[in-house]
Amino acid sequence: MAKGIRVNGVDTDDLFDGDVIGDGPTAPALTVNGVPLKYAALAYGAKRADIGLRQNNVDVTNLWAAKGTASYSLPINGKSYSAHNQSRSNSTGSAVATVTFLLDSTGSYRVLGTSTGGGNNANSLLAEGSWLPAGAAAGDYTVQFAAANVGAASISNGAPGYVSCATSRTIAASISVPAASLENQSAEVTLVIRLRRSNGAVSTTQIYARVGAAGWY
Repeated sequence: MAKGIRVNGVDTDDLFDGDVIGDGPTAPALTVNGVPLKYAALAYGAKRADIGLRQNNVDVTNLWAAKGTASYSLPINGKSYSAHNQSRSNSTGSAVATVTFLLDSTGSYRVLGTSTGGGNNANSLLAEGSWLPAGAAAGDYTVQFAAANVGAASISNGAPGYVSCATSRTIAASISVPAASLENQSAEVTLVIRLRRSNGAVSTTQIYARVGAAGWY
């Protein structure tokens, strides 16, 4: 619904994206029927050119995401992350390669690549960032993980249904082969992260976990 505040004949609803997540900043200097204007936070999208409407002497384009630019997925959305384990000669047991997504209750996230067994033991930080908007509490969010195109991989899912983000959660895709073998296995698994705020708004992020392991024979 149009707000009735216009810039060069264009309603502000047509200039900025709506506040889907619920953490958009308000502009108390600009009200409609006593309710301050509120749109998606600029952090979720792109800034448009200044329009001359101000809050605390700052143009409101510095508060809100321009219409059509807001994206609520994490910055890693659509990216691929890899882990590979090539067994060393004469090693025994299993060679395992794993890509793990960790949603930390402190508000950060990490993507880890690990190689264990087969004579290797490596742990790499592939990506990191923040999932929790400024001023929000982890307890206001729940998370659900899912995996698709699993193939030969195995999945460890710490949140198959929505669970509180006040506790850290992980999902991991792994490939395992006997170290003393001719086996060579790989998969590209789609990992899905759905973050849901208490107001019902959901953001969805997909990453691609490329995992591979090979024996030494």
